[in-house]
Amino acid sequence: MEKQVDAREYHLNSKQAYLNLFFEQAEDSIAVFDLEDRVITVNPAFEKLYGWSKTEAIGRSLPLIPPGNLEDARSRAKELRKGSHYYLFETTDMRKDGTIFDVQISLSPIYNTYGEIIASSIISRDISHVKENENLILQSEKLKVVGEIAAGVAHEIRNPMTVISGFVQMMNEDSNSPYYEHTRLIQKETERIELILSEFLVLSRPQVNQFVNIHLAKIFDDIIQFFQYEFQQKSIDIILQNNYPDIIILGNANEIKQVFINLFKNAMEAIKDGGTITLEVFPSKDNNEIFIRLKDTGCGIPPYVLERIFEPFYTTKTKGTGLGMMVINKIIQDHHGTIKIKSQEEVGTEILLSFPVVQS
Repeated sequence: MEKQVDAREYHLNSKQAYLNLFFEQAEDSIAVFDLEDRVITVNPAFEKLYGWSKTEAIGRSLPLIPPGNLEDARSRAKELRKGSHYYLFETTDMRKDGTIFDVQISLSPIYNTYGEIIASSIISRDISHVKENENLILQSEKLKVVGEIAAGVAHEIRNPMTVISGFVQMMNEDSNSPYYEHTRLIQKETERIELILSEFLVLSRPQVNQFVNIHLAKIFDDIIQFFQYEFQQKSIDIILQNNYPDIIILGNANEIKQVFINLFKNAMEAIKDGGTITLEVFPSKDNNEIFIRLKDTGCGIPPYVLERIFEPFYTTKTKGTGLGMMVINKIIQDHHGTIKIKSQEEVGTEILLSFPVVQS
């Protein structure tokens, strides 16, 4: 009897030890909550993912749910207390610092020996990188489709448009013609079609393989000089902060210049009655990349626009093509760079670009 009791006790202790090891060493975040949504315990992965230490968390009802998801979260909690389970449910959660991230969670009720629900467990996994990869694949597919359309459309339209544009320019030479206003409008619209076709051709062009050395400082000087008159006309102050004038990247100078021309145009359009555009250049910690931050004090971009900013033909501008930001994104990807955009309405927009650096 004593041996059986000892064996049973050893088995229970071993089982408890294994459970503790699993809980402490699991790569997924695990948290246990009481029926009032207060934290009973969390594992180290939870602390790492959400930013709350175990000491801070225990006994508290933590703000882990973004405000927009609170109603859905309360509904799930209510169903959980009735015995429902949620397995690999995708949603968004919030860290201690307020950042929101994509997460995959499993929710389960915890029962006592009498079959009563006394708590709940939540296993969370950060899937931000998965969502990012899905978005990259989706953007790649969109670029492919638009590129295929562009290759055919640009060729078929450009030839007749050249003829039309030529005749309209001839007609516009006579400013006394009764049709002058009409032909001038036609010419303006044909120029707009040419702009769309030019952007189409960028999207249809295959990735450039023969890159050359590009001095970024020279690109910035050319662009600032190019826009100097418009800066003065619109009372816009341009601030260039570049302590790394010798930085060189590999690429196509015309395409890189097009990226910054488009970004500067967008910034100027966002600034109504005077403001500031700041261009800041700084290297990564390992000096393998160069970062270019472009900030403006314009009207900012609404969140619903920011979410779709790289989609083809999506624009809020009356004279926009909806291809500008998509072209920028395509060029940056071709140059193995990245682009990130942050914006706040009535405050301004910040765009962060990165490119690999040519090591000397």
